[in-house]
Amino acid sequence: MTTTVAIPAPALRTPAPPADGRGRAVAVTQWALVVAGLTVALVMPLAGWGNATVAGLLLTIPFAAIHGICRYGWRRFLTFFVVSFVVSNFFENLSIVTGFPFGDYHYTGSVKLFHVPIEIGPIYLGLGYISWLTASTLLDRADERLNWRERTGRFNTFALPALAAAVMTMFDVSVDSQASTVNQVWIWEDGGGVFGVPYTNYLGWWLVTYIFFQIFALLLARPQTRAEEPGTVVTPGSLLQPVLLYLVTGLASIPTFFTAKSGTTVDAVGVTWDLTAINETMMTISIFSVITVALLALAKIARGDTRTPL
Repeated sequence: MTTTVAIPAPALRTPAPPADGRGRAVAVTQWALVVAGLTVALVMPLAGWGNATVAGLLLTIPFAAIHGICRYGWRRFLTFFVVSFVVSNFFENLSIVTGFPFGDYHYTGSVKLFHVPIEIGPIYLGLGYISWLTASTLLDRADERLNWRERTGRFNTFALPALAAAVMTMFDVSVDSQASTVNQVWIWEDGGGVFGVPYTNYLGWWLVTYIFFQIFALLLARPQTRAEEPGTVVTPGSLLQPVLLYLVTGLASIPTFFTAKSGTTVDAVGVTWDLTAINETMMTISIFSVITVALLALAKIARGDTRTPL
């Protein structure tokens, strides 16, 4: 008797459906914001058109809204916005009144919410979002791997916020002396050793940003832990754009150094600072913090480390 063994046909992978018009429009808009950010960072300082850093930060806000809704859904993204806005404004106002956690300072000009300009909260959102995803890229898409049933998920839930806060604080270290001591967008009332900025500012930045990143990580971890299959909470998408936009925030310091005026400025306690030294130091910090971290994240993307969650 001859026994016939049926050999199953190889499984065919169903091709992904082509992107619809809406998906293409979203992708084009995101890339347009990245290109606009790059143009602002490199062209504005060379042309002498205002503050390139502020203009670049404002572009991160619509980018975060578009990319964030696609990645997390509008409810979770709205949660990210509310948490970052409330936490940042609470501590900014607290520091202005009490000196904790950043130090004693006050903002100049602009329409304020209590003591803080209304644009500061949205800037925390935009910069925070691209910092969060840059850190997630460095940790191999950690925001998709927060499942507490796994050791990696438990680790990521705390490591990702800590790294994201450091990534975001790197940016502040590279610009605060220019924004305050040179441009006087805010004034440090007691001065400080970092060209008029106290070291407590940077410790405060890490603490405050860590708090709202940690809250968001815990909020993401809960549904990921309950989900039966991975990928049901976070929609995989391009991490290239947010990392490039984070890179852009550091690039403006280079043309700024080469085009900025020389001379001196005096801080609130009467200490005189050399403008060339400030711009040169901020550029150097930016190159070896913001730009280096962004390039490392881009290298991980190019190498394929973030193609699929491990």
